[in-house]
Amino acid sequence: MDSLPVELIQQIHLLALNPFFPQTSRTIYASLHRSSPFYIAEYLFRLYRSHGPNEVLVRALRHPVCDIHVVKALVEAWNRSRSRRADNQNDQTRSRQIPVVPPLTCRELPRRLFRSPPLPSTPIAPLIIYIFDTFAQTSDSTYDPSPNSHKGYPLCRAVLQSNYELVTYLLQKGADPSLKDYMAVEIAVSMKDLKMVKLLIEREQSGFGTTRTGDESESPTKKMKLGDRITVPAKMVESAMKKGTKDIVNYLVYDKKVIPPLSSIMDLGKPDAKSKAKTKHQFNKSKKRKAGFQ
Repeated sequence: MDSLPVELIQQIHLLALNPFFPQTSRTIYASLHRSSPFYIAEYLFRLYRSHGPNEVLVRALRHPVCDIHVVKALVEAWNRSRSRRADNQNDQTRSRQIPVVPPLTCRELPRRLFRSPPLPSTPIAPLIIYIFDTFAQTSDSTYDPSPNSHKGYPLCRAVLQSNYELVTYLLQKGADPSLKDYMAVEIAVSMKDLKMVKLLIEREQSGFGTTRTGDESESPTKKMKLGDRITVPAKMVESAMKKGTKDIVNYLVYDKKVIPPLSSIMDLGKPDAKSKAKTKHQFNKSKKRKAGFQ
């Protein structure tokens, strides 16, 4: 098997569709590991084409080898398959209407695209931008790429990595910071990142515009302020108070008019329970020393 040419090994791999085939020998692994994007796309196409146009890309993108070049080749392979199937149906049933084979969609974004820390030069992975630009449909958004995949995982990871560019991009695409009980906001508060908290809550302002007067002259006017993306719950103020982030507490209370829970306000004047218990323990210990127990 090791003496076979690379082309024949690839053909066997395509026919077998067995993920363990490359592990049979080092030679086979090396031959398949250096495969071109077109071969990888052909393998993933044959592996998942039976799942239909709404699942092919979703499943293929979970593989680390599926980069932007493989995705483009996979789309080309699917489109070639669509045209062949349409031609065959046209030859066999000329009198009947030809059913349209739908194009590929990509509703779910894989977690792996958001796990690795971004590079300083490319805060947003090119594959993420390509998916949104290519598979967003203007007529029907049912199968559009969802920034809320996996219950808001992409936004939470971007907040955790302090990737402001990616957070802004996901919010523009419709990411919801209130998912999973406001987890993205909770992460930003725990990181004491006021800039991120504001980014998640407030909508991006559109700046200044111009108003044309009667004498055809233009004067600048401030555009209407947009409403917030989410209504901040009171527990966020409580979390900020526990973290000791005074700037976030002031922002939520004075700017966003969020009233903290009464129990949290009353706890501000009380000493910390842990420090109180520690002081009591030290006092008892000193009493024992004086009594001669130690």
